[in-house]
Amino acid sequence: MNSIVLFIKQILSFGNFRITDIPAKAKQELLTAFKNLKRIDTVFIPELIKLAKKYPGKLIIDSSDNPKYGLKHICRKLKNLKTSGYHSGFKIVLFLWQVGEYRIPIGFGLWHKQSGSVCDLALAGISRLRNEFKLKPEVVLADGEYCADKVVKRLTDYSWAFVFRWKCNRKLSNQQIRLRIPRGYGSSIGKLKNHTKVKIFRRKERYYETNRMLFDMQKIAKLYKIRWKIEETFRVLKSLIGIHRCQQHSIEAQEIFLWMCMITFSCLERMSLLFGDSIYKSRSNVIFQNVNIDNLILKEVLAMN
Repeated sequence: MNSIVLFIKQILSFGNFRITDIPAKAKQELLTAFKNLKRIDTVFIPELIKLAKKYPGKLIIDSSDNPKYGLKHICRKLKNLKTSGYHSGFKIVLFLWQVGEYRIPIGFGLWHKQSGSVCDLALAGISRLRNEFKLKPEVVLADGEYCADKVVKRLTDYSWAFVFRWKCNRKLSNQQIRLRIPRGYGSSIGKLKNHTKVKIFRRKERYYETNRMLFDMQKIAKLYKIRWKIEETFRVLKSLIGIHRCQQHSIEAQEIFLWMCMITFSCLERMSLLFGDSIYKSRSNVIFQNVNIDNLILKEVLAMN
């Protein structure tokens, strides 16, 4: 517990992961704790999952680029959408539990040279959440990057509802979706190549996919709007906590840093809920020592009391 508090204070104060600033004993405790959590493809935080189980919520999955230099053995070539150029780095696939305005980042996976695809990471995470942690969301939300047939089939086999963006160049029941829904608005029920039954909605040039045949366009739009909460979470993780600032040269160190960033985010989010402040104000209170993240607050955040 003490080692976690040290790392949180370091991340918020310096915005970086400086292992030399942490006592050797605390470092060893952290490495031991992390190795107990780590799986081949994903990292989940059991204490945050226990917290998520207390609140029925929605599971949001999304990824964000994390530019890195000096990690050529693991980094991939990523396209920079702002400049249309390319940079080296990996993607962070985040699993977020959303309860109203309350956000709990329960785990993540890294997409790099030695990992599976982004969809493989999502599948690995979904399987662990169901089979290992016995978690069941009200609905799973994701963009078109995760609408692969294998992901849809896995969620349908689990009886989990989902709402995804659908790619307009895909086929439904072996027919182009633009031909099945030729006008700007409408819906169509059909099957994917793996015979999974889905319902596709069209709203102008946007398409949405679900495995719930009774959902209408109004419900789909309302649910998909919630997906943007994960974009806000990434913005906080980058601007306030600095998930891109770790310069350690091993994938394990990068994962430990991200794990601590998730716990740091959860501390700030929980403090915001407890004290009625914004997450930005909570960070300022910690930095200027108006509020201390001591063991008691950490226990409250991680639901360990």
